[in-house]
Amino acid sequence: MTKVSSKPLKERESIMTDNEISDLAGIGKMIDSEIAKETYKDGVSPAMKELGELTQDTVKTLRLFTAPIQLLAAYEDRFKGFCDRVRTKVPEEYQQSATANIAKPVMEAFAFTEDDSPLMPMFEELMSKAIDSREASKLNPVFPELIKNLTPTQAKLIKALKATDQITDDVIKIDENRIVRRLESNFSFDDFSGQGHHLTIVQDLANKNIVTINPNFTISPSNKYSDLELEEGMVVRRTRINLSMFGKWFADACVRCA
Repeated sequence: MTKVSSKPLKERESIMTDNEISDLAGIGKMIDSEIAKETYKDGVSPAMKELGELTQDTVKTLRLFTAPIQLLAAYEDRFKGFCDRVRTKVPEEYQQSATANIAKPVMEAFAFTEDDSPLMPMFEELMSKAIDSREASKLNPVFPELIKNLTPTQAKLIKALKATDQITDDVIKIDENRIVRRLESNFSFDDFSGQGHHLTIVQDLANKNIVTINPNFTISPSNKYSDLELEEGMVVRRTRINLSMFGKWFADACVRCA
């Protein structure tokens, strides 16, 4: 069993080797159930004792997450906070140990995700589903990797789309299929770093089958824009951006709307 150093946390982190960092990230025997059983048995292993007095709840939480004791040793309060936030989302009678295909990649990602990142709430929500006996069977093992590959702005967009579809009305030059003027939208592009960036992240999420960009369709200006004068060769088109069926499945597993 790997011995956890008794040096102060900051000093330990400063002298970590690459192999130790890899182990903390979950590579190797992170989800080895036999090692976990011995490590957590009654909370009295040498590694446990070196971490100080651990409560029964803390030991139970580690079992739920199938997380290695090294992870707690390296991140202490930060990791405990993550586990506590997840566990409080699930009534105790429905709690179960997370499966390795969800827990392992989430624990790997935890080591390299900042607490204030928009991705962290997605990992927390996914893990709350993974330890919930009512929800665990609905999860897809690709979900942790999808979260890891999102940008913070994309995470924000997915949350927004879970709440409501995005709609834009634009004046289009037909022969160039180009937006000449944006008339109206039901959201602020500034929330997504501007129109250009919004289009980029939407297209990327569409390629990942998370978002659908519905085919543009022409609307009559007289229906809503009666004062609008269109030049020849131009029309008003409405675009609807929404979560795909797969995207809804993903968002239901990873996004909790306020």
